[in-house]
Amino acid sequence: MSAALPASASSHAHPSFETATGLPSGLTEADAARIAVAISAARTEATRTVYANVWSQWERWCAARGIPALPGDPLALCAYLTERAEAGKATGTLDMSCTAIRHVHRMTGAEDPVASEAVRQVRRGLMRIYGAAPRRLARPLAVNEIRQILGSIDRTTPIGIRDTAIILLGYASAMRRAEIVALTLADVEPKPAGLLLNIRKSKMDQEGHGQVVAVAHGQHALTDPVAALGAWQAMRGETPGALFTRIWASSVSLEPLSGHVVARMLRARAVAAGLDGTRIAAHSLRAGHATAAALGGVPLDRIAAQTRHRDLTVLVNRYIRPLEALATTSSRELGL
Repeated sequence: MSAALPASASSHAHPSFETATGLPSGLTEADAARIAVAISAARTEATRTVYANVWSQWERWCAARGIPALPGDPLALCAYLTERAEAGKATGTLDMSCTAIRHVHRMTGAEDPVASEAVRQVRRGLMRIYGAAPRRLARPLAVNEIRQILGSIDRTTPIGIRDTAIILLGYASAMRRAEIVALTLADVEPKPAGLLLNIRKSKMDQEGHGQVVAVAHGQHALTDPVAALGAWQAMRGETPGALFTRIWASSVSLEPLSGHVVARMLRARAVAAGLDGTRIAAHSLRAGHATAAALGGVPLDRIAAQTRHRDLTVLVNRYIRPLEALATTSSRELGL
């Protein structure tokens, strides 16, 4: 069980799984290793990292109060949530705290304080008091802004060729940053009309059933995502591995990128091109695709098929309605 727990909570593993004397009779170390791998794979590394950070915050708060974090007292959790809400933490942050705390308690066999009626009522009350304050969303990039960014990139350098390919492929495919950096050479299938990209695992496909995303040839040579990727592949070489890799000085390595590198790169490139970098993140490519497609009159079902949104209300509320509101606002007729 400790494979799924934050390090500070692993000493509280459930006694039915591990005993003070070791494994239950009849089980081997090989059995334990296979179980640990399966339990660890139940959640992504990113999720485990978030849980560990959230749990450490709860532990520090409890330590400062002189109360145990595990098992946690429901009233202590109520105090923790109300204090953080008063400090300005969003409802989503409080929900994540409850999720991580519940996870650790369940995995250790301790009574879950999140399940108590007191905590349930406090969470409901905080929602009414503070509302579900949304996080600041990434700003969608328009096509002309993508052109402006690309116009400031030196495409004669390896890093310029790579960054151009990432920006254009990310924008044209509407992929998430984690999906972009997870691509390998084997995941790219050239076709006469463009490319097919095999996404082996994603946020909405944690079990790895696989999804395919298509990218068509661009209408302009300087913004053709297929040509940009081809230029990068020629620079990178055909050695199997990650599609997008790190560059040290002018030397192309085989070390894969992280999603954070993509986010920092895009923001830096946008600022260098004269754009305001506020709220520009890797998601600005995906959001920009959806917004530009909606502006272009692409039907909602086609946009959803490209972005792979299961919940169409996300597309409607974040991309379609804001555009409609600007198009139909009566403020235009006030003569101001």
